[in-house]
Amino acid sequence: MAIKWIAALGDRRWPPHSLGGLVLLSFAIVVLPLLLVVLGAAYEVNRIAGQSEDIVFEAVQLTQGSLLLMEDLVTMERSARQYLVVGDRGLLQVFQSSHEQFAHTVSGLMALPLGPVLKARVAGLAAGERRLAKRFQQLTETKPAAGAPPASIEGFDRLSREAHQLWIDSSRMVGKRVDVLRAHADWLQRVLVWGAMLLVPLTFLLAYVLSRLILRPVRQIDNAIHHLGDGRFDQTVAVSGPRDLEYLGERLDWTRRRLQELEASKQRFLRDISHDLKTPLTTMLEGVALLDEQVLGMLNAEQASLVRILAASGRLLQQRIEQLLQYSRLQGQFASLDLKRLDFAQLVEQSIKALTPAVGGRGLNIDRNLTRAMMWGDEAKLRQVVDNLLSNAIKYAPRGSTVHVDVSLPEDWVVLRLADEGPGVANEDAAHLFEPFYRGRPPQEGMVRGSGLGLAIVQEYVQAHRGKAGLGVPQQGEGAVFVVELPPDLREDETR
Repeated sequence: MAIKWIAALGDRRWPPHSLGGLVLLSFAIVVLPLLLVVLGAAYEVNRIAGQSEDIVFEAVQLTQGSLLLMEDLVTMERSARQYLVVGDRGLLQVFQSSHEQFAHTVSGLMALPLGPVLKARVAGLAAGERRLAKRFQQLTETKPAAGAPPASIEGFDRLSREAHQLWIDSSRMVGKRVDVLRAHADWLQRVLVWGAMLLVPLTFLLAYVLSRLILRPVRQIDNAIHHLGDGRFDQTVAVSGPRDLEYLGERLDWTRRRLQELEASKQRFLRDISHDLKTPLTTMLEGVALLDEQVLGMLNAEQASLVRILAASGRLLQQRIEQLLQYSRLQGQFASLDLKRLDFAQLVEQSIKALTPAVGGRGLNIDRNLTRAMMWGDEAKLRQVVDNLLSNAIKYAPRGSTVHVDVSLPEDWVVLRLADEGPGVANEDAAHLFEPFYRGRPPQEGMVRGSGLGLAIVQEYVQAHRGKAGLGVPQQGEGAVFVVELPPDLREDETR
């Protein structure tokens, strides 16, 4: 019940205004049970120590008192018998002194917490002693000392036995109290042992619950930043916890709304520019097509060649515009993946077959080593990755050379390695090759130079799949080597 109450604190606006206050309060909650046990144990130990001290004091008082009573009775009996025999008045003073000492000792014993039985025994012993002392005093006043019969003081033997029994009973009482105290100490020891056994897991449980309570707003902020980085601006940022972290969540949500507005503005701009660029270009291409078909009249050789150049340039311009718009749509849209389970090796094979005309036109060979690699991914985007890399290799590979394509599964990652036998990548180009609009050295044999977006699109799509794309280490005879590493299952990341 207490754990549920603690867990529910995160959903309420409770006192801590900062993460530091929450940490301090959590520390106090974790330490409180330990502190209570320590204080309780200290109190019980102090009580046992006090009781032990009282028992020792009472044991000493009872033992000394019982022995003094027996000594006083022996002294009184001896002095009384001697007085009755020799009649020495000094013996009466000894008797009287022992009588007073006996009464004083009895008063001290009666002040102790003896219990009703022992108190009654001490009181009876004191009453018997007073009767004997009074009888002896009467005897000394009415009869001469010499020749008095010893039978008049026979009661001292009985009182001595009672005093001895009092000493025995006192020792037993002390022993019983010691046993009770020992039993209480054993009970306290068991309580402390069981308390420690229960308190340790309870403390860990409290620490676990409170740590989750503390880390929950941090995880919420982390997830919000993760979503913003992935371009998922439709999910409201909500942080529950200390006020300072809630304020940070509000600022993140404000950032989300601003990014959402900027993304909407960018999409509107793309729609507008797509219409503004494509409409006149389409009209121009249609006009060029009419000229090429000689609908408006016959063309001479030079005019026909010029029309073909215009048509090729128009189609190239249209392709560049499409690539530019495609790359622009990629920005901030990592989360828009249509995930499905697929065989990456089969996808690579399909891409190779689709580019067979280009491969045959340059007399290239494709050396494929494709290992079955099942994974979750967006088939269209992964196909675009493979197409761009293969097209790049075909463009830069020398005629009649071989392009090596490998798919493997090292350490549970799907790895695509694609290498040509061309001149490789220049050192000054390596660091910028995947940057948008960066174009390295032109391809050989007069091929059209690229737009600088093909590898940038590869990088964007691979990163959208939580993978890595980069240059590999060429082996003997190889030129440029591109390596793509993809996780086999990114559904867990997609659901964060």
